[in-house]
Amino acid sequence: MQVFNVTKSRFTLVLMVAGVLGVASLSQAEAGVRGPGVNGRQQNQHQRVRQGVRSGELTRRETRNLAESQRDIRQLERAYKSDGQLTRAERVDLHHEQNQASRDIYKQKHDAQDRPVATPVAARDPGVNHRQVNQTGRIVNGVKTGELTHDEARELRDGRREIRQTEQQYKADGTLTRDERIDLHQDMNQQSRDIHEAKHNEETRGQ
Repeated sequence: MQVFNVTKSRFTLVLMVAGVLGVASLSQAEAGVRGPGVNGRQQNQHQRVRQGVRSGELTRRETRNLAESQRDIRQLERAYKSDGQLTRAERVDLHHEQNQASRDIYKQKHDAQDRPVATPVAARDPGVNHRQVNQTGRIVNGVKTGELTHDEARELRDGRREIRQTEQQYKADGTLTRDERIDLHQDMNQQSRDIHEAKHNEETRGQ
């Protein structure tokens, strides 16, 4: 029965990855502007994550974090392509994000964490997760409207990535204490202020 549960858990994770990452091909087919190198790397990273799920090298939390990173990159790519073109600077920025995602995949697949069957209830915080999604949307929107320069968007995404890594470290023992929740929300409060400031300063994309 235990072997069946582990196998079923792995199958569920594979489906989750396919659902989150598998839409990349459809998004690329619909996009009016092609970035062959970018698209090829997205597919490669997608396969690496799925392989990590099948082999048991990735925990459920690691898989979710990596999937969120891939989703962020796709959202950024769509924002850059929304004006009908993909500039050299935008292509460089996308490759920068994919370089970081590639390093994260390698690191997570080669760490010492074993995959649990499910995330303990004590380690869940819907409020933290909702704010992360909201802030990612604000960054992508800022790129799309031109309120954020490439450098500003990159710094903000780096800040979001650091918060995600801190959250993962806090949850590594299966719990998320009150002090850890407070710390995460304080980090996200600062991130929110940074996003607002960057979007409302005098710098705009293309200048």
